[in-house]
Amino acid sequence: MESLKKENEIYNFSDIDSLKYCKTILPNVSRSFAIGIEFLKGDLQKSVLVGYLLCRIIDTVEDDRYLDLNLKKQYLNRFIDCFSDVKKANYYNSIADELTGDKYHIDLVRNTNKVFQIYYSLSANTQKILKKWVTEMSNGMALFVTRYPNGIRIVSLNEYKEYCYYVAGTVGCILTELWKEYGSFINDKSYQIMLKNSVIFGEALQTINILKDIAWDAKGENSIYIPSEILLKYGITHDTLLIDNLRPKAKLAINEIIHLAYQDIQISLEYLKSIPRINFRIRFFCIFPLLLALATLKKFEESENKMTPENVIKVTRSDVKKIKILSLFASIFNFLLNIPALRFFKI
Repeated sequence: MESLKKENEIYNFSDIDSLKYCKTILPNVSRSFAIGIEFLKGDLQKSVLVGYLLCRIIDTVEDDRYLDLNLKKQYLNRFIDCFSDVKKANYYNSIADELTGDKYHIDLVRNTNKVFQIYYSLSANTQKILKKWVTEMSNGMALFVTRYPNGIRIVSLNEYKEYCYYVAGTVGCILTELWKEYGSFINDKSYQIMLKNSVIFGEALQTINILKDIAWDAKGENSIYIPSEILLKYGITHDTLLIDNLRPKAKLAINEIIHLAYQDIQISLEYLKSIPRINFRIRFFCIFPLLLALATLKKFEESENKMTPENVIKVTRSDVKKIKILSLFASIFNFLLNIPALRFFKI
């Protein structure tokens, strides 16, 4: 660790500057996670902040539709090297010039070394947790990039779950291990329940993101995540998913993924209940994005134009405020963490 601290002196900015950058960029790359992370405190807040930004960096690389396939795989693999050699993070900044997409996401890549500077200031065990699961995510992304060089086309439900595991289930694992590291009164029984459901917690959020962006992903990213085996049951394919006169059939296929989302939400609610209530801030961090996702899913179900790329499925600001308040109460009272109760509050 001492050698890493010495190597860290190659930077011409302080830890304070790097942490300030990380906190400033966060709301520009994820408003919902920014709200939850702001609610955390101390080293736990810093650990979750860094973990999220590390995941966002490789997600930005993986999402770039125009980046050469070989470069994409190379950059995903080289990102892993940054965990063992702090100087490699300086190199990683430069790949931002080759990326296309959201300007804030690209700016984050351009400042990869600042994120890693904070990473190397974390405890040894926290570094180990983040390295383990972000590496798993990066390897999984590289796997799917190789499997589908021209845009992802999920074939089976098993493959769908495999994809969701790599890009989101791993996040659930990161968070659960950090809760155990920093949370209060998380005994082995609670931890085992959390661990059992941690992957599903991450995957539930990912499934809802996939649902609300079906049309956009197909048109803008050339990727379709609804398994072709499900579409074929209703007489459609990936190529015909967005055809206007086939929308009734597409809706039937998508209903199967909606059903999966509700199953995952139910398991995720059990995950939330297993977090001891003394960990009020941790519970809020987890509850808020799940209730926001549930509200988004409801709007998606009610939308008449869910298969139109121009139609943005979005929760209103007033609804976000209501969800924040409800999340605060649910952080204390477990009886609120069930779908009938949430429906009563129109979530």
